Amino acid sequence: MAAGTSSFRKTAQATSHQQQQQKQKHQKNDISRTQLLNDGNVIPTLGLGTWKSNPPEECTLAITSALRNGLTHLDCASAYANEHVIGKCLSKVFGDEDTSREDVFITSKLWNDRRKPDDVREALEQTLEDLQLEYIDLYLIHWPVCWKRGTVLVDDTETSIEECWKTMEQLKREGKVKSIGVSNFNQEQLTQLMKHSEIKPAVNQIESHPMLPNDALIQFSKKMGVAVTAYSPFARGSELFKNEIVRKIAERRQTTPSKVILRWHLQRGVIVIPKSASEIRAKENADFQALETFSLTEEDMEELRALDCDYSTAPAPWSHFPQVARRNKILRPLFKVLTYPFFKVFSMDVQMMGRKKFITFGATRR
Repeated sequence: MAAGTSSFRKTAQATSHQQQQQKQKHQKNDISRTQLLNDGNVIPTLGLGTWKSNPPEECTLAITSALRNGLTHLDCASAYANEHVIGKCLSKVFGDEDTSREDVFITSKLWNDRRKPDDVREALEQTLEDLQLEYIDLYLIHWPVCWKRGTVLVDDTETSIEECWKTMEQLKREGKVKSIGVSNFNQEQLTQLMKHSEIKPAVNQIESHPMLPNDALIQFSKKMGVAVTAYSPFARGSELFKNEIVRKIAERRQTTPSKVILRWHLQRGVIVIPKSASEIRAKENADFQALETFSLTEEDMEELRALDCDYSTAPAPWSHFPQVARRNKILRPLFKVLTYPFFKVFSMDVQMMGRKKFITFGATRR
């Protein structure tokens, strides 16, 4: 597609989005299929998460099904060790299906041991090669930590998140990425980064679900002009779907528990990326039209918020969020001691390990 046509489409999308927002301004509990980011780019509000999307054939079926059913936002990451699989799928879809690259919004994330300028560039080039793309729509710093190259939890004091961000800004200027953002940043970390940035983060991707709404961080991010994407929107499991309150709301609204939760996220103005390990689930989660057939009342919303029990599904020992902070004060030093001898001898490249099938993540229900 010519640059002028692509630019026209982007402008038309933004204008259409603004008109849609004006039209829907006074409609209570409305949801939108897209959000306008602070840099003028448009992001679909419903996406497909690809964490633990293995084996390859299931990953391919889930992505193909989602795209065929109108879901045009894929959330990827080098640390998921499956971008090479997703790339093959995208190449086939763009080649065989009535779908072009411009129709699909693709997010990827920079892993924790790539913070120095050359490492950031190398990581992006590898992601582009694996995904078989010329650009990424949204590139995120996966976690607000800096590790030495090829290690886990070995702090790199020779670089910083701010230095990494400057390289991200340059990649955006060069057109290799359309938008840049962060993931798992708390209020303090987001504020600190914005003090040293020329380009504001477009998105902060965080964990959010009824058992951990994260309302304060969501409202803070929005106040700063940063859109919010919720990962683990179903809290990774069937417990939420079996919850009596969720089921009662689903019965009242004549829908399913999963759609109640997706609608809850969207009514809060949050972008949501449920993962689907199967073709059937991907098709179900891609059905935005079904989410427009009902709405949640304020009472429904509050009932779901009341499920908040500070439950986090992100057990990573480097996580700084309060839900796991106490545990990680013990776990992090222990992990460092146990892995120190290994990283004195060996180096670990998650992207390479995924391509060589040294590392895979088993599929879960959603």
